Amino acid sequence: MKRPDLKIIVPTLLLTALGMLIIYSTGGRHYLIRQLLFLPVALAGMFAAYAIPQRVFHDMAGLLYGVILLLLVLVLFFGKGIGSKRWFMLGPVAFQPSEFAKLATVLLLARSLASCRNPLFTWKTLFVPSIICLVPAILVITEPDLSAALVLAVILASMLYWAGFRPLHILLLFTPLISFAAGFSLYTWIPFFVFLGIIMLIRTNLFRTLLALLVGSLFGLLSPISFSLLKVYQRARIRNFLAPWLDPHGVGWNAIQSRIAIGSGRLTGKGFLSGTQTRLGFLPNRHTDFAFSCVGEEFGFIGSILLVGLFALIIHRFLIAARFSRDSFSSLVGIGCAAILSYQVFINIGMLLGLIPITGVPLPFISYGGSSLVLNYIIVGLILNFATKPQ
Repeated sequence: MKRPDLKIIVPTLLLTALGMLIIYSTGGRHYLIRQLLFLPVALAGMFAAYAIPQRVFHDMAGLLYGVILLLLVLVLFFGKGIGSKRWFMLGPVAFQPSEFAKLATVLLLARSLASCRNPLFTWKTLFVPSIICLVPAILVITEPDLSAALVLAVILASMLYWAGFRPLHILLLFTPLISFAAGFSLYTWIPFFVFLGIIMLIRTNLFRTLLALLVGSLFGLLSPISFSLLKVYQRARIRNFLAPWLDPHGVGWNAIQSRIAIGSGRLTGKGFLSGTQTRLGFLPNRHTDFAFSCVGEEFGFIGSILLVGLFALIIHRFLIAARFSRDSFSSLVGIGCAAILSYQVFINIGMLLGLIPITGVPLPFISYGGSSLVLNYIIVGLILNFATKPQ
């Protein structure tokens, strides 16, 4: 048996240590202690995921998925949260089942796709994988937690591609969703349809092109209707992304203060515990969703690049593990886990840089949050298991 991959373990521990420093700097001793209490649980989860035989994960994928679905239903009735129902409160401990829905979906989806011998674009081959992702996505959206639901779409697309489905077929599968998202603005909707039409004409015939454009148009026209049904804070986030400076003291405050914090760090940063935007309270939620802003302010461009480099190394090793796994199930789990981590890193950093709308996605190992920390350590344990241990 090979030794565990230190190129995964060492960056994970370094990111965790940096995360503890950032939590202390932004949230104080109270949040640091609470996060430290979750660390032994996270480490135990990693060791358990590493020690349990791979066949157990394969055989128990359906049961784990069912348990998570039950928790997602129960949290809608008994959950707590501000303007949502996302957490179970177990005394002083908050448990968020939507975090673990990502991993349960990956395991069952990997088992389903691993048994698919003919990856063709047919309703029969895509129905079961789509339902596996769609059911938890609907439950998570109901909480509501749109950002957590979107990661399930990323997981499905990534794993379908790795299983052998053609990119064109994956694009067609997600055309209704992409058209719906792009339909909030003509500046995004029109370029998407031009792109889709060109690709379809090149790869298929005129009839299929017109059919794809028709289906996409129908879903795109639903966007204005759905926009009116969104909650106030969700509509505000979309407007804030398009023009944050129109309301700099309202919905645009977080986005503006985040960029100011990152830019003020310049090359080397202001130093640990010396960030004015974070220490003086200009930036809300700085110990959770906006932790990267603190990294940019206190450790500067160099610190930010090093942090991104550590994430890139971990994701690269995840992909290497998936590439050289012994079987399809392990390989697909590796891709699914890489998709989870990549999504969280890209969305969190992208929203703080103004590339995408502000949304509630934590930065793995850095942001405060016990459920997120435990999930990410379990993912690391799974990759170490599947990459180093035989069946």
